[in-house]
Amino acid sequence: MPKLIALLDRLNGITTRWAGHVATLLLAAMLGIMVTHVFFRYVLNDSFGWTEELARYMMVWMAFLFFPAAHRQGLNASLEIATNWFRDSLPWRLLQLLLELCILAVLLWCIKLGFERIERGATTVSLSLGISMAQVYYVLPLSFTLTALSSLERVLRLSHGLFFPHALPDAQDRSGTGSNAEV
Repeated sequence: MPKLIALLDRLNGITTRWAGHVATLLLAAMLGIMVTHVFFRYVLNDSFGWTEELARYMMVWMAFLFFPAAHRQGLNASLEIATNWFRDSLPWRLLQLLLELCILAVLLWCIKLGFERIERGATTVSLSLGISMAQVYYVLPLSFTLTALSSLERVLRLSHGLFFPHALPDAQDRSGTGSNAEV
């Protein structure tokens, strides 16, 4: 199991890094598009109809591409005050595993829903850009798959940690942040 965890750790590191780079480029492009939109609308009194729609789609892609990295680093919502008193105990580790299994199940369900959304979006065209909405929705299964891989790594790491508590560093030890599935 440690080899599989190391493989997933490496794969997740690469994929979340690249997704973060793409999301950052989308943010920069979105900024450029919005500055252009504001300039044309308020300085030249002539606005483009497509800039707002494109910026909205870029923002959706950006948010969904940052989601796997945020989950991997434990940056999602948590209530640490409720778990600090029994942190690193067996019940705490079991709770973490249970929560991460629930997260993984929801992510797998979201992958399925993402593909369904792409199917429905294939028949719809955006108003200003004239592109198939399926192209906008491709980010859903991509993002949820990358996040599910990070969640699978965490499940394996937590499962292994139940039997060998100090054998592998936890995901939070690598990133310097807290756990990503706290109550």
